Amino acid sequence: MQVVERWIGAQGWLLPFAGGILIWAVGAAALLAVAILLFLITRHRQRVPSAPPPTSAIPFLKSSDDRLYFRLDGLDGNGLVIGRGKQGIDLRIPESVPHADTVSNQHARIYYDATYGLVIIEDLDSTNGIFINNRQAPRKNLLRNEWVVGLGQVTLVYHDGETDTGPLD
Repeated sequence: MQVVERWIGAQGWLLPFAGGILIWAVGAAALLAVAILLFLITRHRQRVPSAPPPTSAIPFLKSSDDRLYFRLDGLDGNGLVIGRGKQGIDLRIPESVPHADTVSNQHARIYYDATYGLVIIEDLDSTNGIFINNRQAPRKNLLRNEWVVGLGQVTLVYHDGETDTGPLD
């Protein structure tokens, strides 16, 4: 017993020093663990639900004679404006197209309505209106695959870009 007391007495400086380091190390590890936990909780709360994976199917408008082809890959947000004008137009009908003079400068807007999951065409107070499948359409009308869209006397066919495999039986 005297040997142990003599050793502790000789090494008395070691015990407080080692105990202090141990307390500091445990405290630092605890603080680091709390910081990491708070970071992970904050990051989890800020995470925005991911959108569905993009598909390769992009809707488009195309004339029957293939003179006009418009990819509709900007339908989110404000959509795309189609017309004959040179400013404020996303999809321009060139003057060289037959009956282009029946298309207004800003004729219609095509956009995706996320609430209903539909592509909509909206007349922008054009002179000659819009037609869907050869019928005068109201100010706003939905578009379905292979429906014929008339802008004045210029006709385009809407394609949703999806491939239809048909019936399974």
